[in-house]
Amino acid sequence: MPPKVLTVSEIFWPEGGGAELATRLIVEQLSRTGYEVTVVTGTRKPEPVPGVEFRYTPLLKASNRLVRWGLMEALAQQRWFKELLKSHDVLYVPLAAYPLIPLAKKHGLRVVVHLHNYAPVRYHSVKYYFEPDAPTLSQELKLALYHELYAHRNPARTALIPLSFALYKRSRAWIRQADTIICVSKRQAEIVTKSAPELADKIRVAYNPIPPELVSLKLEKALDEVPTILYVSGDSHVKGFYIIPRVMHILDKKKVKMKFITAGSYRQKNIRMLKNLARKLSFLEVQILGKVDHNKVVELHKTAWALLFPSIIEEPLPYAVVESMALGTVPVASRAGGVLEMLEGTRATELIFQPGNIENIMNRLEILTSMNDSEVIALGNELREKIKSFSNILVSNIITK
Repeated sequence: MPPKVLTVSEIFWPEGGGAELATRLIVEQLSRTGYEVTVVTGTRKPEPVPGVEFRYTPLLKASNRLVRWGLMEALAQQRWFKELLKSHDVLYVPLAAYPLIPLAKKHGLRVVVHLHNYAPVRYHSVKYYFEPDAPTLSQELKLALYHELYAHRNPARTALIPLSFALYKRSRAWIRQADTIICVSKRQAEIVTKSAPELADKIRVAYNPIPPELVSLKLEKALDEVPTILYVSGDSHVKGFYIIPRVMHILDKKKVKMKFITAGSYRQKNIRMLKNLARKLSFLEVQILGKVDHNKVVELHKTAWALLFPSIIEEPLPYAVVESMALGTVPVASRAGGVLEMLEGTRATELIFQPGNIENIMNRLEILTSMNDSEVIALGNELREKIKSFSNILVSNIITK
């Protein structure tokens, strides 16, 4: 009899981003293969998956780590949740429901942790390009301070670093109890292994599944006459947003004819900053969209020459780049995390730049704009074929092994 899989995911698609989309595709894989799957989530209206039962609980909704894990401990005491554990064979943890691992092991479940970040080895769950693969305790604390000040932009949060750091260390102990840990790229697995060698024997590498609608989509690329660059990562510091205005300013100073389209979640002050900058530019056209639905993003890719992805962290396997390749849009991206693995063997590796290096970015954009329409479309087609064959391991097979 196929094992029954209990998935605990604090948020579920269409909420969230790449990790949540991957979880939705994997749950669908499991169900389609014949496994009985139950999803417990804090998302009130998750996108339905045929054959999958969803259970909502507000105990998974809090976003603050301290509160979230406290509520998760409360969830572990709920009778209905204990009954769910007893009736399933596998606990699948795709986000951060680590406090539930000891309870699952107590009930004899096999536990699979799916890493879409660096939660077991980093206080802040990300790895910046400028930090060592295996930092000392002192380096970790300095990086925690940097992250709170720049990524969260909230000095008050720094007061909670000692408590948050203690919980992070505790989470490492929970994760060590897992039977299998899935990493989504070889580079991510390398970093995790260096920081937590005790996990090495449990790690399996499986690239995230590609959304089938992107693979089957009939591609009709019609490039804008002016080189058009997409930036879809919002005003996140770790995604390199602070680099975007600098690039725009330099391009305009060099009298480069180019169009920038920015999308994603932005705070009002950053929207105002971009609008003020756009008014001062003479040669560069800037279109500021803010947060748009996914269908709109797909439409934008139809006329775009490239996706600019200036992330300053080791992205495990960024879906923005996956989607860009699947839609025939050339990624001009940071050499970080799984990006190189995705582009390896294609001409797009010439457009990869060192994270945070403005001069590198300008050089890569110059290479792009020196290409004609047919060359850009041909490279996009090459990338589209590459990404179609990229994910050849069914994650569902690892979960249910």
